[in-house]
Amino acid sequence: MVLAVLALLAVLAARAAASPIGSVGEAIAEPLDPGDPHDLADDGELVDDGPDTGLTRLPRVSALDVATVIAPPAAAVVAAAYRAAGLAHDPAPSWRLRTRLAGLVPAVTVRDGRDAAWRDISDPTIAYVSVFSVAAQWHLERLVFDANELRISAIEAGRRRDRRRVAATVIRTYYTWLQLRAAAPRDPRCSTR
Repeated sequence: MVLAVLALLAVLAARAAASPIGSVGEAIAEPLDPGDPHDLADDGELVDDGPDTGLTRLPRVSALDVATVIAPPAAAVVAAAYRAAGLAHDPAPSWRLRTRLAGLVPAVTVRDGRDAAWRDISDPTIAYVSVFSVAAQWHLERLVFDANELRISAIEAGRRRDRRRVAATVIRTYYTWLQLRAAAPRDPRCSTR
C-alpha cells in the first residue's frame, strides 16, 4: 500500500507538466453583449480585441481547473500504482494453462535394488538378482480439471481485491492532492501538505 502511494507521488511529480486537455492559455473568448446583464457581472477578464470586434470576456479559470489540466489523468496514476504494487500483470491465465498442460507430462519413477531368492534343493543356495525398473504415468484427468485451479482462483480473487483497494486509495489520494495543489497559491498551509 505504501508503495502504491509512493508510486502515485512519483508519477504526479514526473507528469506535472503534462496536459491531457490542453494548455491553460487556450481559453476561448466569448463576445461581450452589452445588453446582457449577465455579461456585466465579474465572470472573467475583459479584453479589447480591437476597434471592430469590441470587448470580449475571457472565461475565469479556477485553480482546480488549472491543477486538473496540469496533472496526469487519473487512469495513468492508477496504472502506475498497479505497476508499483506488482498488480499490473495477471499471471493467473498462464498458471491455469500450465496446470492443464501438466497432465501431458508423465511422472517418471526409477527404482533399483537387489532381490534375494532362497532355493531349497539338495544344495541350498541364495541367489542375488539386481532389479531395475522405469515407469511413466500420465495424469490425463488434469486436462479437464486440476485441483490447483481452486488455489489459482483464490489467488486471482485476492489480487482483484488488492487492485480495488489500491485503486480506491490512489484515486482518493489523487483528488486530495489536486484540491491541495489548487488551494496552495491561496493558502500556505496547503502547500506544505
